[in-house]
Amino acid sequence: MRTLKTGLSVFICMLITFLFKRETYIVSTITAVFSLRENMEKTVMFGKHRIAGNIFGALTSLLVIFIFDVFGNSQLTQIITIPSVIILLITLLSGFGYNEGVVGACATLLTILFMIPDQDSYVYALNRVIDSFIGMGVALGINVLINRREPLICEEPEELE
Repeated sequence: MRTLKTGLSVFICMLITFLFKRETYIVSTITAVFSLRENMEKTVMFGKHRIAGNIFGALTSLLVIFIFDVFGNSQLTQIITIPSVIILLITLLSGFGYNEGVVGACATLLTILFMIPDQDSYVYALNRVIDSFIGMGVALGINVLINRREPLICEEPEELE
């Protein structure tokens, strides 16, 4: 059932992106896939970690962009700043108990820094956080709508002597 729910979640995230003319469905679909788990409790937990990771990743990217604005975007500035901010990011997420969000946070930070034009970085960061909420909302909605019934547990038959 989880396979079907995951495929449906990706479909809905893509549909939302197309209907609302959002620029990309990458983060919302990935968040839905990462968040959707076998039950609601685990879905909420993984979703919270994913959203926290994206928020922290986006915020720390803004810090790095600010540092680049102040000190320049030289190789020296990059090689000192980016690993230092990655360490800060992991420390913060671990400190707040969002260990499962570390990979997503680092990916968000690095994607914003390396793949997005400088003039779009701030807006891109905000949009990725919004996309995370879309993916998490879809995953939660699918888990509510397609409520998986737990199978009955059958006792093992006693062995005949």
